[in-house]
Amino acid sequence: MIGHTFRLLTFVALLFGGIAFVGVPALERHITFRPRVATYTWTAPSGAEDVFFESAPGVTLHAWYWRANKDRPAPITVLYAHGNAGHVQRFSPAAAHIASLGFDVLLYDYRGYGRSGGESEDEKTLFADGRAALDYLVRVRGVPAGSVAHYGYSLGSAVAAELSVNHPCRAVVLVAPLASISAQVAAMYPWLPEPFHALTRSRFDTVGKIGRARCPVMVVHGDRDEIIGVEQGRAVHAAAREPKRLMIIPGGTHWLGRSDSDHLGAAAAFIREPRS
Repeated sequence: MIGHTFRLLTFVALLFGGIAFVGVPALERHITFRPRVATYTWTAPSGAEDVFFESAPGVTLHAWYWRANKDRPAPITVLYAHGNAGHVQRFSPAAAHIASLGFDVLLYDYRGYGRSGGESEDEKTLFADGRAALDYLVRVRGVPAGSVAHYGYSLGSAVAAELSVNHPCRAVVLVAPLASISAQVAAMYPWLPEPFHALTRSRFDTVGKIGRARCPVMVVHGDRDEIIGVEQGRAVHAAAREPKRLMIIPGGTHWLGRSDSDHLGAAAAFIREPRS
């Protein structure tokens, strides 16, 4: 009887483990990448221009670039890394609003999104696309890396955090940030044992790295975020070094990064603050 029970428990454990081994990566892809491909000819919004740059051999990314002043570069350029559901067209109103506040802005699509080639696979490809966008600003547009402010929304917050740790920057603004993929999996699937979180290909460990950011950090989160709980934003802010700022928006949902919400003005003021 004991042997039968042991074999049954072993079978159940192996079955669950097998399902988790296959299912966790599938869940990861589902909650991480939801690209929208351009199905028609786009024209750049008023005030923006189409730009293209290479992220990897044979992988060309598409972006829209706003100049606050056509006669000269702005003192600060904002590199906008958007969320996972959509493409540049969906996030262009917020990018245009940032430009109207006196910044040059580069809003780009990750590989597989919009008109960008290739396919986003994990955090490695995502971070490579972010580095390519920064490299375009520095090498092609002549923007000093230290004058770039990173603005990352949702999934893009992981990219902005990664760039802020590895490159000089003016400031980094993280809107509705993921603390980590483990924290998100735990929130969405509390029944899944924590050891299985290690089966994900990506870590998106913003909470673990943001303390090494090379510029001031601002975290913005809605207290009614139904996708990424506000506790993740609080954790990211707590892990950051001074100078830093936390802005919790009462009644704010997850969709702060797609519009010209009030937080953009506060973010602009934070980015402009004098730095010693």
